[in-house]
Amino acid sequence: CFKIFLVQLKSPPNILTSSRILLSPVLGYLVISGNYETAVIGCVYCGFTDYLDGFIAKRYDMSTVLGTYLDPLADKIIINVLSVSLWYNGMLPTPLVVLWFARDLGLCVATYVYVRSNTQKGQRVIDPVTTPLKVEPTLISKVNTVLQFLTLTVGLVQPMYGMPTEYLTGLCWLTGGTTLASGFSYIGNDAFGKSGNSVQARVRQQIGKLPKPIHSKKENANKL
Repeated sequence: CFKIFLVQLKSPPNILTSSRILLSPVLGYLVISGNYETAVIGCVYCGFTDYLDGFIAKRYDMSTVLGTYLDPLADKIIINVLSVSLWYNGMLPTPLVVLWFARDLGLCVATYVYVRSNTQKGQRVIDPVTTPLKVEPTLISKVNTVLQFLTLTVGLVQPMYGMPTEYLTGLCWLTGGTTLASGFSYIGNDAFGKSGNSVQARVRQQIGKLPKPIHSKKENANKL
């Protein structure tokens, strides 16, 4: 199972996703230190790879169950790291940052609980090889993620170019609303689909039950 996990992790889309996760603390440090120009470049990289990993996964049939969990997790980590960093610098309001974090924490906990309730006994819950479900984000959740990144981008650019604060304030109110809406959109478990692992497991089980081929004595003698 661990080998299969590594195979999924090493797929090009998941490598790009992992790079965003590893980059998030660097971006946070850049923002806190006031190096907004470099932070913006890092955000552009994150946005581009977020699009690229999805394109590669669909275009070249490289989608993995691990990727359906890893990709939204990467977005949550980057968004919350950047939002806390901008809040520390006085760019984002406390209620919005708390709302973003609470929503993402609640979704992570709810996802674990729901997947656990659908996982057979004896199987690990956080295992892309055996989990029966994969994540399928709702439409409003995708829109919310785009607006969150737009808000963060404006927050980074504003001190560089002296943009009017009304732009950022308006986006904060807008993303606050979409954050609440996206949280409620997950009620009813519409964000999960069948991963196909149960079918694959039955196939592997049936293969394991097949009798081993019996070689004749003559064939065994030829092998020697």
